[in-house]
Amino acid sequence: MHARPCFYCIVLLTALFISSCYWQPLPIDTPLSTPWSANITTFSEALDAFTPDTMSDYRLNDTDNGNHVKRTVMKLMDRCWCDFSSGSFFDPFNVTKWELASVKRFKKELVLERERAKEKEREREARENGVELEPESDSASSGFAAPTPPPAPRPSATASLENDNKKSPFEMLRSAFWRAPSIVSIPNSPSPSDVPLQEERRPVAPGELDLEPYGFDLVLDFRWTRQPS
Repeated sequence: MHARPCFYCIVLLTALFISSCYWQPLPIDTPLSTPWSANITTFSEALDAFTPDTMSDYRLNDTDNGNHVKRTVMKLMDRCWCDFSSGSFFDPFNVTKWELASVKRFKKELVLERERAKEKEREREARENGVELEPESDSASSGFAAPTPPPAPRPSATASLENDNKKSPFEMLRSAFWRAPSIVSIPNSPSPSDVPLQEERRPVAPGELDLEPYGFDLVLDFRWTRQPS
């Protein structure tokens, strides 16, 4: 199959696809699309339900200038309107799962900010007292012994969404319409006389892109003028 795509259509679709993947920050008191329960209707309540210890230390001290820093907005995880990587392009998007993954990632950001603020406060007090701090390991600073690595868990919603965002648009399009063939046992190779001769393919000319290595029996022609094949 030989096709000549429209250059301007490709540029327009690519621009629309990339521009629809960004989600601007929103206030933390924004209501959820669907309430998770009777007392969890906003993102702040969802964060409080998941991490009550983080919300108790929600106001962090800025040791550089003495001001108080409070997070009033949160950044949702980026997702595209045209999500080909989910495998269910024609099914409704699971907004609750996306909001849950965003809350979990925002919780991690708050924990890291709290730990950095405590570390700055400890260093400032040590400088005032003239005490030189010794570097501590991660287990000593957190107060817990380093746990043994557990068996490989199932990928969470956050990890799956982050991995999907790293895929290129071409990989997402390919995964939506083409699946990798299953591995089967290879029988003994037949003799050369039993193997039928394959059709010899035409060499790819400059300005053409052969998609056969990617699983598509298609040759894209990007030349401006039509030439006889």
